[in-house]
Amino acid sequence: MTTIRIYVVDTSYLLELYRVDGCSENDAHSSVLRKFRESIETGQFFVPVAVLFELANHIADIPDSQRRRNLAAKLRADIGSSISEQTPWVVTHATDAQSLEDLLAALNESAARFADEFSTQKLGLTDTTVILEAERLRKKFVSDSLRNYQIHIWTRHCELKAREPDTEASQFV
Repeated sequence: MTTIRIYVVDTSYLLELYRVDGCSENDAHSSVLRKFRESIETGQFFVPVAVLFELANHIADIPDSQRRRNLAAKLRADIGSSISEQTPWVVTHATDAQSLEDLLAALNESAARFADEFSTQKLGLTDTTVILEAERLRKKFVSDSLRNYQIHIWTRHCELKAREPDTEASQFV
């Protein structure tokens, strides 16, 4: 049986991957970069839109204007490539929305789950979108006799990591 790994990537991993000033540590960057490189052939990466907005907000806070512009340009290139080629990741919005109404309904669901469930666990609205995306992918990719799907959340946030559908063997939190 073939195992297919699907990773929902949180802001904390992208902060390390991009080495965002004030939000990244050398050892953590090395670990996250290694995980991406090791998993690129055997996994697929999903990044919710909210995570990209949060990453961009952190990039915007970088004091060095040249560094800020360089990282913003890298993010722009990665988003463009993801939209056109689904590489390096698949950009998602935690729903299979086909219309603006569907997207707004998904936003409403995210806000409701955040208010009713996740805010009490110190998980934010972006964290909520990561959890909902992992749940959506778990429902979409059901293991069968030929394929075993594993859905993981890549994050440095312990409370968020605890919500992943399938426990990852070699975690880095």
